[in-house]
Amino acid sequence: MGSAWDQWKKNNSSRQETGTVRPWDILNPETEHVTDEVQKERYSLCEECPHFLVTKQCSKCGCFMPAKTTMKYATCPIDKW
Repeated sequence: MGSAWDQWKKNNSSRQETGTVRPWDILNPETEHVTDEVQKERYSLCEECPHFLVTKQCSKCGCFMPAKTTMKYATCPIDKW
């Protein structure tokens, strides 16, 4: 069956593959990240979006976008990236 840690890693992996990331995934050393170029492209789309708040958060998902745009399996809640 495996340890609780093995189960957590399995669950975490499947979330990333389906595009569902959680805020604390940014701290996970196994989280895959995009290149700086991709991150900048994603973030520039966010900055132009009407849902982008002055706190650098998305009003749709509540995420802090400088962090979310770096994670490979993160997705925009309105499919801009």
